[in-house]
Amino acid sequence: MKSVILYDSIGGNTEKAAQHIFDTLRDAISIVDLVKFTPEVDIEIFDYDLVFLGSPVIDWLPTKRMMEFLKKKLQSYSDHGKIVPSSPIIPGKYGICFCTYAGPHIGKNEALPMTMWLSSFLEHLGYAVLDQWHIVGQFHKETHMNTQGRLGNILGRPNDADLTNVVNRTKGIIGALSASIEDEKS
Repeated sequence: MKSVILYDSIGGNTEKAAQHIFDTLRDAISIVDLVKFTPEVDIEIFDYDLVFLGSPVIDWLPTKRMMEFLKKKLQSYSDHGKIVPSSPIIPGKYGICFCTYAGPHIGKNEALPMTMWLSSFLEHLGYAVLDQWHIVGQFHKETHMNTQGRLGNILGRPNDADLTNVVNRTKGIIGALSASIEDEKS
């Protein structure tokens, strides 16, 4: 199985989560790539069996540059006939979408549209999206937003407990996929 963690990060929160996913995966999967999004990044998503897409939540969505990249990728795949009408699931292709969010106004509900957006992208490609992860992360520029929102004091997040949760969820995905592959062999 070949895996990639493609993520964008502005203040470092999403990067922390991506690094923990990577560290956990590389102990269990033979090929794992960790790719921080930049405008120069151009990866072939279909080369990967397990794709993690992550971004900070910006106005309920992924970063604009990540959205633009994924929209162009979707259009290119469509133009080249790589996307089949009705988006059937491609056996052996899986995805996880994750985000970091502060949600000072309405909490986790500010993050849900973002992971749904990323999930829709992967589903259009034919990937089975296994889960969406929403990880609390502090604001880095507006300190008062870290202590006055619905989530309470989120300074220092994602913290050790948040990142341990990411590791445990990653291990769960590895375990579930390993069991599924073993079932298919027998």
